[in-house]
Amino acid sequence: MAARALFPETLRPSSMFKGVSDAGAVIHDAARLEENVQIDPGAIVSAQAEIGSGTVIGAGAVLGPDVKVGRNCSIGAGTTLMCALLGDRVVVRPSCCIGQDGFVPANGVDGHEKVPQVGRVIIQDDVEIGAGTAINRGVMGDTVIGEGSKIDNLVHIGQNVSIGRRCIILAQSGISGSATLEDHVVLGFQVSVSDRVTIGESAHVAARSSVHTNIAVGARCDAPPPIQ
Repeated sequence: MAARALFPETLRPSSMFKGVSDAGAVIHDAARLEENVQIDPGAIVSAQAEIGSGTVIGAGAVLGPDVKVGRNCSIGAGTTLMCALLGDRVVVRPSCCIGQDGFVPANGVDGHEKVPQVGRVIIQDDVEIGAGTAINRGVMGDTVIGEGSKIDNLVHIGQNVSIGRRCIILAQSGISGSATLEDHVVLGFQVSVSDRVTIGESAHVAARSSVHTNIAVGARCDAPPPIQ
């Protein structure tokens, strides 16, 4: 708390080009920006995208059509946002890929067929997403990241995943499609979660665990034995 008081500027990434907003950026005429939005050079803001007051869009970031970004957010350099709705005070670190299609091939007569994906990614208020993280859009429904959740660097979140409020997900974890994490879940680093699994509220899963079945509310899952 002392550090937060002494160094408030570290709590949310700021622009690398203060006072040079929009220079070299491409902003579609049909985009809607509130006052006091900072767009760094090289960023692209597509048609019908909306950006709230106080938000910073980093250099080279891309906001696709109809993307909505709330107020006082920070979108890191080189990040791509597609089919996404972000609340207020969301921090997305550089080089994230949010809202792309997930890996959902279907077996067809002549091989694997593409499954149409038409859902979104919904990221609620006060979420922080680490650098290099990928979050897939939903297939028919939405992929949802709950209020106040914190996601480390290099995490992969599959299509139609539901993550509750104030969850913690550490680096290099992977969550397969349609899995559910209820509120206050903690995943250690390099945890893998199978598809359609539910992890109950306030459960803790140790680093390098593989979750293949549902986990009860409040459970504490010990670390797997070391590989000899």
